Amino acid sequence: MCEARVYVISSPPPADADTEVALELPEQPAAQLLMEDVVTLQDEDGVYVLVNLLGEQKLVRGRISRIDFLNHTVYLDLASEAPAAEA
Repeated sequence: MCEARVYVISSPPPADADTEVALELPEQPAAQLLMEDVVTLQDEDGVYVLVNLLGEQKLVRGRISRIDFLNHTVYLDLASEAPAAEA
């Protein structure tokens, strides 16, 4: 089986220019699990339709940030988009 996990990420707030640590080690966006066992991810006019093994669906507006084939994960960036909605 080759099902995937889909995570939603949000870009971190801009770092304070006076903070040396933020300049040296930028924060990674936080990832929150949206759906597991995803077998279909389809773009429908800017809205992604996610379907899992059981046929459950979720609709998500955003953009694909990264796909990790080795770990079967997809990261969706919703930083500038409306929150995820469930169908």
